[in-house]
Amino acid sequence: MSKPYRKNVGIVIFNSKGEVLVGERINIKGSWQFPQGGIDEGEDLLTAAKREIYEEVGIQNPEFVYEYPDWLNYDFPSNLDIPKAKKYKGQTQKWFLFYWDNPAANCILDVHEREFAKVKFIEIQEVLKSVAPFKLKVYKQIIAKFEPIIQEYLKNIYNKNVFGKED
Repeated sequence: MSKPYRKNVGIVIFNSKGEVLVGERINIKGSWQFPQGGIDEGEDLLTAAKREIYEEVGIQNPEFVYEYPDWLNYDFPSNLDIPKAKKYKGQTQKWFLFYWDNPAANCILDVHEREFAKVKFIEIQEVLKSVAPFKLKVYKQIIAKFEPIIQEYLKNIYNKNVFGKED
């Protein structure tokens, strides 16, 4: 019998500059990723995403923007030495996009079990240079979908602020 995929939520948080929040894995120096985490039994997906945001980066008030329409999967590499890799083939993820316009320094990384050594905002395309290779395909898909949504969202905020109305 083959191992199942673990259901999980992934989260992209962006600011007013269009930069995205990434965290450096505490156990893998130089590997940066978006917040993500498991879904509790019976938990609504958006609720799971908001809970994971709070647990991993201490953000309590992000603005929900978009939910990726499909589940995306990645397989764990055979040499990955984590407990989840022994139990699961990989992860199947539902991705969410949130807006939060505060400095990365405002994140609280030890609300729950600490996963990130540090966090920072970076250009969205830069994420592809530092994510673990086995997650790269999924990251390319979500970035391709989320980048234009981020740009449109920021354009609408700018128009509201400058002109007092939407286009």
